[in-house]
Amino acid sequence: MNRIGWDPIWEEVFIQQEWGKYPGESLIRFIARNYYKLNRPDVKILEIGCGAGANIWYMSREGFDVYGIDGSETAIGKASQLLVDENLSAKLTVGDIIQLPYADGFFDAVVDVECICCNSINDSKKILSEVTRILKPSGQFYSRTFSEKMYVGKQNFRISALEYNNISDGPLAGKGFVRLMDNESIDILYGSQFKILSIDRSDITVSNGEVAISEWIIVSQKK
Repeated sequence: MNRIGWDPIWEEVFIQQEWGKYPGESLIRFIARNYYKLNRPDVKILEIGCGAGANIWYMSREGFDVYGIDGSETAIGKASQLLVDENLSAKLTVGDIIQLPYADGFFDAVVDVECICCNSINDSKKILSEVTRILKPSGQFYSRTFSEKMYVGKQNFRISALEYNNISDGPLAGKGFVRLMDNESIDILYGSQFKILSIDRSDITVSNGEVAISEWIIVSQKK
């Protein structure tokens, strides 16, 4: 049986919840710094795990040639409707990020916002190999992923030092498997396939300081 790079639990998440309605500031900053001054219709950008389309909406609105892929039909349906409602366009696909359906060297940039972290380390290596394959020479990869300081509930099933499932409460409750990262694992996973350009951390708390939301923002370049 072929391995798929997403958990079917996300189909239920997208059916039942409003999830990811607006792009994050760090993604906007990445796009603005690297691509705003270029001829935008010529810049091809893919988001893997694009979900309901918040980032797709933003990048399409800014005039780029935008692509998105997600395993959830519901998510792609919501993203497509959002684009129709806003009179925007992007090329959206229901598909598997472990086997990306794009040609070698096709994209100027690939975006990952809390998608790859829903996969095991071995599957993540396969996904990153696919990202490398479809990027143009010196193409850039933006990845936002949860750090080892992320809140993982009062109760959970701990698979390994940084891998969890069945998280009882907090932002990751009901989201299935999640893999956190520390500095060492970033170097091993990303550094093996990319030239890492920057690693930054975003830390906030919610619920009166009881719940930490901690993310790495990793920008890499195809070697």
